[in-house]
Amino acid sequence: MGTYYAVTFPEEQGDSVRLLAGIDSTLIALNASLSTYIPEALISQLNASADTAEVFVLDEHFVRVWERSVEIHAATDGAFNPALGPLITAWGFGPDLEQRRGEVNVDSLLSLTRLDAFVYTPASGSDPAMMRKKLAGATLDFSAIAKGYGVDLVGEYLQSRGVTDYFIDIGGEVVTRGQHPEGRPWRVGIERPSPDERAVQRVLDLGDAALASSGNYRNFYVVDGRRIVHTINPETGLPETSNLLGVSVTAPDCMTADAYATAFMVMGYELAQALVEQDSALDALFILGGEEEGAYEERGTLGSEEVEP
Repeated sequence: MGTYYAVTFPEEQGDSVRLLAGIDSTLIALNASLSTYIPEALISQLNASADTAEVFVLDEHFVRVWERSVEIHAATDGAFNPALGPLITAWGFGPDLEQRRGEVNVDSLLSLTRLDAFVYTPASGSDPAMMRKKLAGATLDFSAIAKGYGVDLVGEYLQSRGVTDYFIDIGGEVVTRGQHPEGRPWRVGIERPSPDERAVQRVLDLGDAALASSGNYRNFYVVDGRRIVHTINPETGLPETSNLLGVSVTAPDCMTADAYATAFMVMGYELAQALVEQDSALDALFILGGEEEGAYEERGTLGSEEVEP
């Protein structure tokens, strides 16, 4: 996934050497399904195919992420869209960073970035789930949900081995269960959305929950003085910028939190907060730019009780 992972749990609940091997195997299997950086991965083979008659047999990871993606795509009115692959690549945020440039002909690509460019057949009886393309140039990119799903997978693995108190962090996406060995809730820091420093904006007692964050303050590049951010608006095809600098979302599982965090950066604060108010399973902390340079304004109910680090 191009990032780190860290797993913490009480030593009396498991053998760390054996669990490490199992965690690595779990993540390797996930990458073999959903990594756009591995040519042999299932998603890469699907993306590379220009044959609309070619049918791909899907594994469990692909199916779980695809089906949840479709649900969140509908719930966010398309703001979350895993079919953005052609635009993500064109703007230089895919595997080939050499494509980075300041202008993209989005009109020619928007017709490809639709979920209905893919024909999905669910598993039925002994027949596995399958997928083929309707449009040869369509590609999928699950980078806005797969990392969170990876956190969930590691959690499922630990639970299956009898570990009940743990903190899992993959590149900043987190799941916590049970208690810290000191007998208190697990604590997680939310980063300040500043491109110039690494600092904590807020520390939370997370409890039994998942947390994912998204923002445009790290993953961007500059062309001719213009900042090109990695959040792509599926409706316009353009990088989306607003006064919403960062958002952190809690949900029962990290796959859901991850996807909504990305969608909320596309939607902007007002629409995102309205959606949070409608869904009791979600909570969010929105960090907006203040009137003065370097100032930040917090909104939302997540983290209303600040914890000392």
